[in-house]
Amino acid sequence: MTQSQISNRRSSIFNRLFDLSTFLPLLHSIAALGIALVVGLLIAAASGGNPLSVLLALAKGAFGSPGAIASTLVKSTPLMLTGLAVAIPFRAGLFNIGGEGQLYIGAMAAVWVGTASSLPWLLHIPATLVSGVAAGAAWGAVPGWLKARRSVHEVINTIMLNYVAIQVTDYLVTGPLRGGDYAARTDYIAATAHLPVLWDVPPTSVSLGLPLALLACAVCFGFLYWTVPGVEIRAVGEGPRASELAGISVSRSLVLSMALSGGLAGLAGAIEVTGLHHTFYAQFSPGYGFDGIAVALLARNHPLGVIPTALLFGALRTADRWLQLGAGVPKDLIVIIQAVAVIAVGAQGAFARLTTRRPQTG
Repeated sequence: MTQSQISNRRSSIFNRLFDLSTFLPLLHSIAALGIALVVGLLIAAASGGNPLSVLLALAKGAFGSPGAIASTLVKSTPLMLTGLAVAIPFRAGLFNIGGEGQLYIGAMAAVWVGTASSLPWLLHIPATLVSGVAAGAAWGAVPGWLKARRSVHEVINTIMLNYVAIQVTDYLVTGPLRGGDYAARTDYIAATAHLPVLWDVPPTSVSLGLPLALLACAVCFGFLYWTVPGVEIRAVGEGPRASELAGISVSRSLVLSMALSGGLAGLAGAIEVTGLHHTFYAQFSPGYGFDGIAVALLARNHPLGVIPTALLFGALRTADRWLQLGAGVPKDLIVIIQAVAVIAVGAQGAFARLTTRRPQTG
């Protein structure tokens, strides 16, 4: 390879890494967050609160102490993965609302391997995580296959499968897999299946799950933009008919995107088991799968945009109780801020479509 070819290749890689159009959705997300925060502060002021006190309460509640920071990071970890679980199939034109059920199935599979196997930690941890990913992927592939082969709408399927997963796991923890006479939970997983703790701040500890979630965001970004299957998924989302004419298997892309989605949500459940709770109990998730929808929308379905958005939602989840204690404002303001942020993203998309619409000629 000549020096000129090497230089051209380096230039191509640099342009792909720093292409502004690739990262433009991140700027839109930041703008939406700013709008949402301003609206939230105005509402707080209109209700008799002090906007400055609200800002200080949010900052103190989410980042004011080591425990608050650790809690924010812990709550952001599953949100990154469930956000990805919505963003990936959305790129294929699918709306996955089944992240909650996929998380439950992944967590249950992880508990089963974590309690049933006796392996060295070097094998036990990967086996537990992989079982969660595999179970979530299988659960997610079902609505993908039904959409691809039978044209059954994925929204209906994923909503139904959420309830199936939650009810089945609730039955298991109160019946066959119950770990105690008075506890609706399973047995605790073996110590060899615990994820290593990176930062211990009692009662919260940040585990290896956080860098795994960050790595998943980076891998999904590379997958969507730098691999053939990822580009095919994006092409199918832009135009299924044109993609089919170009020789792309639309059915394969639909099933693959939903299987990846389920695997990511299943990984979120497995990390919650191996890195935080070490067991599975009834009503395991506080709604991470549903919050992942808002995370993905606010991130404009960009895998890297999911990171700051998930951190924001994790911070808001951590700081909500401080609004009442430190600023005298109901914690429902957090829900308003989240909702306004999502509406702002939708308004940006609608405005972009209106401004790019070609005028009709007579």
